[in-house]
Amino acid sequence: MTFNCDRIVVFDLEATCWEGRENFHKYREVIALGACILDIKSLEISGNFNVVCKPIRSEISEYCTRITGITKEQAENGEDFGDMCKMVMKDLNSKSIPCAAWGNDDEKMYSECREKQCRYPFSNEYLNISLLYSLVMGKPYNNGLERSLAELGLKFVGEKHDPYWDAYNAAIILKHIVEKCREAV
Repeated sequence: MTFNCDRIVVFDLEATCWEGRENFHKYREVIALGACILDIKSLEISGNFNVVCKPIRSEISEYCTRITGITKEQAENGEDFGDMCKMVMKDLNSKSIPCAAWGNDDEKMYSECREKQCRYPFSNEYLNISLLYSLVMGKPYNNGLERSLAELGLKFVGEKHDPYWDAYNAAIILKHIVEKCREAV
C-alpha cells in the first residue's frame, strides 16, 4: 500500500491512571483520543478530533480526573472504543496517511484494538516524534513534551493532558523539526 506523505495524523491518547506505585500493575485503558493533521507542504495544523471513550475494564480514579480532566460521568457517557476508532478513520482518513505521536502511543492503540477486537484506526507508517526530537536535538533521553517545547522557545498551547492539545503541541514540534530540516537542505 502506498501512502500520501503530504499530510500526517498526529494523535495522543489518555488512559486510566491511579496515584501511587501500588497501582502500577493496574490495567491502563484508553479513555480518550485526540488528533490533528499536519500538512507537510504548508506546515499548517488542522482538524480537531477529540473523543472520550467508555472504559470497560477499569474505572476513572479521582487522580485520573485531576490529571486528564475526564470525569467518571464523561467516560460513562463516552463512545464505545471501536466506534471511536471508526470515527477517527472517517473524520481524518487516518488509515491512508502516516501517523505520529509523542512516544509509543501506537503500541497502546495496537494492544487495545487487539484486545477489544476492532480495527486499528491508523496506518502502519508510524513516527515517534519524541524519539525524532531526541535524535535531532542530540538528547540521550526523552525530555517530555512541555519541556521540549520550552527548549524550542515555545509554550504549550491549550490544556495539558487533553489528548487533542497534546497532539496539537506534538504537531508543533514536528513542524519545527521539518522547518529546521528544510533550512538545512
